[in-house]
Amino acid sequence: MEMSGNSLIDSIYEAGIMPSLWPDTLAELARFFRTRGALLMVQSGGTERWTASPSLGSLMRDFEEQGWSKHNIRAARCRSLSSYAGFVTDQDIATPHELETLPIYTEFLRPRSLEAGAGTTIQGIKMDGLMITLEGFDGYFKAREAVAQLDQLRPHLARAAAISARMKMEQATAATDALAAIGSAAAVLATDATIVSANSAFSALVASSIGDRTGRLTFSEPGVDVELSNALAAANSGIGRSIAVRRAGQAMFVIHVAPLLRSAQDVFSVGAALAVIDVPGRSAFLDVQTIRSLYDLTPAESKVACLVAEGRTPAEAAKSLGVSMETIRTHLKRTYAKTGTERQAGLSIQLRSLTGRLPNP
Repeated sequence: MEMSGNSLIDSIYEAGIMPSLWPDTLAELARFFRTRGALLMVQSGGTERWTASPSLGSLMRDFEEQGWSKHNIRAARCRSLSSYAGFVTDQDIATPHELETLPIYTEFLRPRSLEAGAGTTIQGIKMDGLMITLEGFDGYFKAREAVAQLDQLRPHLARAAAISARMKMEQATAATDALAAIGSAAAVLATDATIVSANSAFSALVASSIGDRTGRLTFSEPGVDVELSNALAAANSGIGRSIAVRRAGQAMFVIHVAPLLRSAQDVFSVGAALAVIDVPGRSAFLDVQTIRSLYDLTPAESKVACLVAEGRTPAEAAKSLGVSMETIRTHLKRTYAKTGTERQAGLSIQLRSLTGRLPNP
């Protein structure tokens, strides 16, 4: 590829290391091939997430709001060719008659000059499938003409995606290991209850409840699977829940399900929730440092979180820390945003859910 192509490759690997750069890299990819925009979609743990170049952001939101994502025959056909290590165009996945008559083309794509695209599916990166597409070529011929160069870029895109996915896996492992260090049994779960990462304490407690092949967490106790499914769905909306599991002949335990917050464009996030098992009599205190690492809080924010969750009023927290009320309000506002809570009570419940007891500031 030309010099500009080398610059694009550099940007692709930068996005691999810093996933927040993918929208800008997709925009650069679109400019290089003179398309309307580029899109990256990830299927993982029963959910699909996407990020796009800024030029496609509003169009993708329209696509979802109008229900096209549930009937996306275009993406389905591209994924059906996942064993093909290259880019395909709309002319490869649809007949000329279908291009003229399928609703997705006639009602959504063509009116927005997006009917000519090229895409590829990449497998084997710790998720069900990743798709990269370029949308809005200046006609089907231009899309097909770009395939040779796109195929040269594909190995770089695949490696960068693998790096991003691996980094998220490492973060998931770090979260469960941090809780193991203070005696908590924890796991990161996907939306479909697949265990992404679990520390040894968690694995030991639920050894009989992990599917041999699927790696999903399932329970024979009546109603628990439904409650877990509901809790994971709630976690996607930033809501935490707790589930009591009563097993015949064994000690009862509670699974606290807390949301793992992520950027809306962080498509490589591998987990939906942090699950922590609380066995009566085994709870541990959660220290400030662990809170900081789990929620990316500043030292000041974590101290305020501990005090307020303990039941102190903002005024008492301000006095205890020797700062103004305005400073406390600022810390709380940022802490609520990072933990997915809205009020003092919600923050207290969130932190209790990690060990079953209040943290020790």
